[in-house]
Amino acid sequence: MRPLLLMLATACGLGRQSPPPPPPEEWTWTGPAPRHALLIVTDTTRADLLREAHTPHLDALSTQGARVERAWSAGTWTVPSVISLMTGAPVRAHGWDESTGMMGRYPPLPDQPTLPEVLSAAGFSTHGLYANPYLAEDLGFDRGFDTWKRSGDARMPAQLTKHVEAEWGDGGRHFAYVHLIGPHSPLKPSAAAAARWSVEPAYLEEPRGLLIGAAKRDRQGDFRRAYGRAYRAVIEDTDARIGELLEALGPHRADTLVVVTSDHGELLGEHERVGHGRHVWEALTWVPLRADHPGLAGARERLPASASNAAVADLVTRTLRVEHAWPVSITDPLPLVSQREGRVALSPEGRHKALWDRDLGRSPLLFDLSADPDEVNRIDDPERLARLRAARDAFEAAHPEPTAAPADPVQLDADHLDQLRELGYLGEPAKPTPAPVEPSKP
Repeated sequence: MRPLLLMLATACGLGRQSPPPPPPEEWTWTGPAPRHALLIVTDTTRADLLREAHTPHLDALSTQGARVERAWSAGTWTVPSVISLMTGAPVRAHGWDESTGMMGRYPPLPDQPTLPEVLSAAGFSTHGLYANPYLAEDLGFDRGFDTWKRSGDARMPAQLTKHVEAEWGDGGRHFAYVHLIGPHSPLKPSAAAAARWSVEPAYLEEPRGLLIGAAKRDRQGDFRRAYGRAYRAVIEDTDARIGELLEALGPHRADTLVVVTSDHGELLGEHERVGHGRHVWEALTWVPLRADHPGLAGARERLPASASNAAVADLVTRTLRVEHAWPVSITDPLPLVSQREGRVALSPEGRHKALWDRDLGRSPLLFDLSADPDEVNRIDDPERLARLRAARDAFEAAHPEPTAAPADPVQLDADHLDQLRELGYLGEPAKPTPAPVEPSKP
């Protein structure tokens, strides 16, 4: 066991009133290294709602490969979380913890090695497709990529197919990153998925789709409930898109590591909030994390029961047998920590959770996620809370904040700002909210 894990095990020992949870499974990935890797990130995807939606392709990745039962996003909005994915560093360690309300002025990525840079140095060709305009070249997300192109979800499978057919037969090794916008506002479910989830046509008349601003303003709940059904419908559409991306690999699928995760979740009325604002509730932090290499039997692929998506970079390089020391390792993934503009959530094992948030009054708050997954009932347990405080101290000692001042902010261009407004980040004009009769749920 590594020194940090020993520190945390001591700091986070459980009390006598309840038995300790089973120890997390250790990372195991035996057999030959896959030749290629495909990392798929589906924006704004909650892990818990995958249990409600029909997701056969994600389910197959779990049954044929492996999954992390309790994966947390390192941050609760796209830029800091994807930086953690790319650098293997918690938000605290890479230091990019800015507000979405900076009106398009953001510092570039920190000067830390990124996954595509490491793979490129190891001889991989690197190709990236992204739908979220925050991942603009202006901020440095293109570092290490041979190609880095913005696209839309519907076009990405054909674009990946074209790329694989043209490039992956050259005898080299290849890495592809695909970032789907997925169930991010505005929601545009397919007709079939909308029908399955009883999304009334009146809600889908806006050409851009269902806008999250209307769901935030709706205090009666009709639009919010429709938005929640449309969200689940788009999750099903996104799963179908993942299936198309896997098909795009063609004959290379048998020798490609596939990892699927998300940058953060979404509040759909929990805690009287909608969206992914400045909080670290479980609906925002709990994301899917699944991996599969078809060349191996499932029993030889195993992931920890709990892990941060900051461990994805290590998972990819370790499986590909590329040597690199990342700040967070898939072999030593605890504790779970998520951060948003100074607010911090920590769980030593994926069950008990402490939440530091100055907007919630007296903090930290303590919850038992196994008994109270919605985080409604705060636990009064000073002894356990002291252990979680000690765990946070150990985590901060292991991952110090950067000492260098952040680089000067970059002003995103007008096109990017318009695209961010389309996603609801920079505000939108108020529109009347339709209110048809609430249909029954499927």
